Amino acid sequence: MESKPRSKRHCWECRRRCLVCDFTEPACRRCSTSGIECPGYGDVKPVKFKWLPPGKVVSRGRGRKKSSSKEAASETTKSTKTITKLSSKAVLNDNIPISLFNIGTETYDIAECIEYFNSCIYQGLLPLCELGDNPHIYPLSAKHVRRASWAPDYLRLGMICMILGHQINRMRGNPESRRLTEKFYSYWGLSIRSLRDHLDKEDRRHGDTVIGGILTLLLVDVQLGTSLNWRCHLEGLYGLIMQRGGFEATTRSRVLKPLLRCLWVLAVMGNTTCPASDLLTIGSEPETANFLLKQFRKEMSPYHMCPLPLFSDIIRVNHLRMCATQYTNTTTEELSQEANTILQRVQDFSPEQWADSRRSPEDWVLIGRIHQAAVVIYLILSLQSVSILPVTCELSAYCATQGKLLQVLISNGLSSPKTERFMVWPLIVLGVYAVHGDLAMRAFVIKQLPDLSRNLGTSVPLTAKQVLESFWDSGESRWDACFSKPYIFTMQIAVDTGELPPSPMAIH
Repeated sequence: MESKPRSKRHCWECRRRCLVCDFTEPACRRCSTSGIECPGYGDVKPVKFKWLPPGKVVSRGRGRKKSSSKEAASETTKSTKTITKLSSKAVLNDNIPISLFNIGTETYDIAECIEYFNSCIYQGLLPLCELGDNPHIYPLSAKHVRRASWAPDYLRLGMICMILGHQINRMRGNPESRRLTEKFYSYWGLSIRSLRDHLDKEDRRHGDTVIGGILTLLLVDVQLGTSLNWRCHLEGLYGLIMQRGGFEATTRSRVLKPLLRCLWVLAVMGNTTCPASDLLTIGSEPETANFLLKQFRKEMSPYHMCPLPLFSDIIRVNHLRMCATQYTNTTTEELSQEANTILQRVQDFSPEQWADSRRSPEDWVLIGRIHQAAVVIYLILSLQSVSILPVTCELSAYCATQGKLLQVLISNGLSSPKTERFMVWPLIVLGVYAVHGDLAMRAFVIKQLPDLSRNLGTSVPLTAKQVLESFWDSGESRWDACFSKPYIFTMQIAVDTGELPPSPMAIH
């Protein structure tokens, strides 16, 4: 009678590591497999085991200095160990359940999830805080883990998929990545099923949490770079928001504001790399540009630092591209006049004034100048592609000047961990212009994209590399010839859902 309850007690090592013990005596097989001496199942906690007070967590690498590329590659290898091998450095509160993620016979160790996030993803985001206060960037603690246990499966599993996707991209070429990919798709399927079940219930279909869940899964889908079905997610979100009374009504919800910023970034930037004949309405409405200028005074997203005035002009360029391929009462001459007005406004934009009074103003000036040059090139090339702007020697010379400038600016931006992750869209714009440039410019783009993919833990730059190389070999030079399908290139791999009811885990 005494052995039965004892056999159901987790060993002290498995309890500390938040694993499900196999209850083997005198030593569990989990500890033996990990090469750890099992402390057994005694009634008294071994002295060497220590749990931190509630809300505290210890993670590796905090306060580390930025390493060189070789050192970073070495650290990447260390930090991207298989997700089921727990590092003993992850210490959680004693009140956390042994496992928060029991899905059939699969058990995901939440301690490993937290350790990888805090030691790798969070550490990679920390330099952004030097640009200014960023409430969306913080380490995960025991409090977040407890709150995660209340969240719907699609949010919790979406977080796991995000972390697995990050690891897979950091481990590219490592044999272990294949097993992680299989695990990713297992959780991915379960999360999709969970979201579908919620959408089937009328009373849950329009909830804030569902919108956060769709955005989370969309970003994970984009992160792994294996699907071009992102448009379905965005169109579904747009439909839900319209049923709730439209954007103006939805933004009254404080909880949804950061989610809507994410949605606009995805739609607007996604439209820049889609055919003009197949653009999303949500990212091409001039009314949206005016609305955003009223609603948000600073950057649109903590992960996509395009200046809001330039972001609004991107929306207007998208609108002109859409008008050029649809029957409207607007003449080509009127569209051309509007294009020149937008071009003049972009040229008049002052990065120095925009960066004034911000923390680390020199970095903000660089970000502003990079996006200014990129928007100029996008405007000219994309509107020439649909015959709104003429192909003239004057515009070609101006575009060439902006292309050379953009390459220099991007090179500077890539050299700093504070600005590196904002370079993907400008780099793709430079890649499209490179069809008119020299081989050195193309080589620069091709070299940087794989490095960004590995450093930032996403396949987006690799997808862009394939698209650009195919474009350069096609003999075409028009913007729309490069993006014959709807592509989306964003570095925001997840969205902060920390304010959503019923208090799910925040996903960065």
